[in-house]
Amino acid sequence: MYSVLIVDDDRMGRQGIISMMPWEKYGMIVMGEAQNGEKALEFLAHTMVDLVFVDLDMPVIDGISLMQKCKELYPNLLYVVMTFHEDFHYVQSALRIGAIDYISKLQMESTDCDELLKRISQRVEDNMHKKSMGDNGHRESVSKSNSKEINIVHAFEEKEWQSIVKRWNEMFWIYDDVIFEELCTSTRGLDLSIWRVAQVLLQLTSRAEESISKVHKDIPEYKNLDDFFKWLTSFRDALHKASSNETNLDNMPLSIMKIVVFIEENLGSQLHAEEIASKINLSRSYFSINFKKYTGMAFKEFVRRERIRKAKTLLVMKDAPLADIALDIGYEDVSYFIRVFSELTGMTPGEYRKQHSRKYNK
Repeated sequence: MYSVLIVDDDRMGRQGIISMMPWEKYGMIVMGEAQNGEKALEFLAHTMVDLVFVDLDMPVIDGISLMQKCKELYPNLLYVVMTFHEDFHYVQSALRIGAIDYISKLQMESTDCDELLKRISQRVEDNMHKKSMGDNGHRESVSKSNSKEINIVHAFEEKEWQSIVKRWNEMFWIYDDVIFEELCTSTRGLDLSIWRVAQVLLQLTSRAEESISKVHKDIPEYKNLDDFFKWLTSFRDALHKASSNETNLDNMPLSIMKIVVFIEENLGSQLHAEEIASKINLSRSYFSINFKKYTGMAFKEFVRRERIRKAKTLLVMKDAPLADIALDIGYEDVSYFIRVFSELTGMTPGEYRKQHSRKYNK
């Protein structure tokens, strides 16, 4: 994996590049971003990277000046320059300093990002192979024995992360609160950089916008994973709200999202697949197939789990008899409710209330 720093005075431009590019596909990780050359030098003083994507026209310290300074301090750094300048003589000065490629911002929207990053990654590989084994750059600042230990830990974390990325890519988190919470917790547990997480998830939010509903995505200046996941939660809530108000149900992901919202708002009612399917003009069998495809779970199982999830909240927040809790979530038979609750949680509703009410009231 090659580490990357994005340097651009346009915040939305920086985050757009982070979200647009398929970094991990081509062996790259975005380690951070900086708003100008001065901030980039501060970043590099404590976090070395392999490749810098740098805007040439910035205040304080511009791109050319940054590259010249870094050539003295960090001779092994590689650069991809970004510019609005169409005058190739201006770009040539950056190429002479050591840039391996350049991106025209004016053509960015029409650029094939996959092809662009493929080309850049190949040039990074070529440059790395040209360097001698005796290079005194930052890559040899770690002893061989420590490098081996670090590589073992990195390989384990990488395997875990790729497994989590696969689950994020399934998109079930858009529809399912439990899966969303599990993925957020699992991702936090790996202690990854905010940039590495954002570059994966921002691409998925763009995919969700295209396939589910148009939502205005105002990306914040997040400083850590907690900030980013708060924003991701609000983005997801906005998708649900937009879907519940949408009347055009020709789009299947949108239709399923609308049904998920309906289920969550009507857990106290009797919910039958045939009646639900009719709301989006589908046969029961076709609805069942697509519901499982997009949520990862059969309709009945999804409803059952959502009811028990709501029951957990009610048991802690409301001092009400179990029969009332059961009715609130759509179960008329309290014995059946207790059986289902026990199957899914491993304890009775009474045991759950006793255990978690104590925690809540502390």
